[in-house]
Amino acid sequence: MKSKTLAFTILALLCSAIGLAQGPPGGGQGGRGDRQGGPPKGEKPEASEILKLLDTNGDDKIDKEEASKDERGKIAKDFDVIDTNEDGFIDLEELKAEIERKGPRKVSAKKLLKEVDQDEDGFLNELEIAAKDRRDLMEHFSEIDLNEDGQLDLEELETFYDAKDDDKKKRKRKN
Repeated sequence: MKSKTLAFTILALLCSAIGLAQGPPGGGQGGRGDRQGGPPKGEKPEASEILKLLDTNGDDKIDKEEASKDERGKIAKDFDVIDTNEDGFIDLEELKAEIERKGPRKVSAKKLLKEVDQDEDGFLNELEIAAKDRRDLMEHFSEIDLNEDGQLDLEELETFYDAKDDDKKKRKRKN
């Protein structure tokens, strides 16, 4: 009988140790949501938390290499758009602006040209646009290409995006 009690006690201790080794339910983040200790589901993260997580060299900025380590990939994908002062880094203010942004971003034709223009000739052709998967440009290429030269320049892009912004403003006024 003693050996059964001893065996049961040892088994109970092992189960307890295994349970403790796994940590508390919910991943051990104090009920804070995901593995990185982010906000509860459905809430926006704090810009300072994002900066702290991604700024691995401690310079209070996120460079492209650090952004590439973002698990969701959103910051890396949108790096050039979030980096509004075009200094090659995302700082706390730029992160805050991105988090607080409501609705779609206003497209900067100049940034778009820089981002998509692979051969850096100052023009976008259909191949460059397809390579960057810019569907809005692919769908409206002939409409945007006002001089019908088979390429989009900065002026044509600005005209297209300004007209799109004007249409959005008109729709908002009607509602």
